[in-house]
Amino acid sequence: MKGSIKIGRILGIPIYINYTWLFVFAFITYMLAVDVFPSDERNFSQLTYWLLGICTSLLFFASLLLHELAHSFVCLKNGIPVKSITLFIFGGVARIAKEAEKPSLEFLMAAAGPFASIALSAIFGSIWWFTRGVYDPLSSMTGYLAIINLGLAIFNLVPGYPLDGGRIFRSIVWLITGDHQKA
Repeated sequence: MKGSIKIGRILGIPIYINYTWLFVFAFITYMLAVDVFPSDERNFSQLTYWLLGICTSLLFFASLLLHELAHSFVCLKNGIPVKSITLFIFGGVARIAKEAEKPSLEFLMAAAGPFASIALSAIFGSIWWFTRGVYDPLSSMTGYLAIINLGLAIFNLVPGYPLDGGRIFRSIVWLITGDHQKA
């Protein structure tokens, strides 16, 4: 993707951040620090609100990266090379070298991302549960991250291609009809 910078490699996959990610990062951080956290937690300092906003934004984008890595992990385990992962204004995208050759593999590849997001939501939700009233800044941040990751999973399960739900639906139609083109 043009306008992207390489930030590293994970599982041998080049990871890029597109310049559009910076705008979303700044917007999300600002909204969290100026509007969301102050309206929920009125007893924090301005510095705490900004640190929570930055940390939540970074963890949100780490969650997006883990979502894409889940897709990529299934691809790699099944011999499908992954060219790169790029985070950008609309989230993230894993570029794979070829499409799945079986509907069951297409299903697993597509379902891995939402499954990772649901798992992250459960992890963040558990941290929120156990830190409520104990450490409010961590509780606030993890509560939002639980909701955000659950929302990410639900949005990605919408049955419209190229979303994960569309790919899952395509794999089911492919399995039923036996025809990848019809699917």
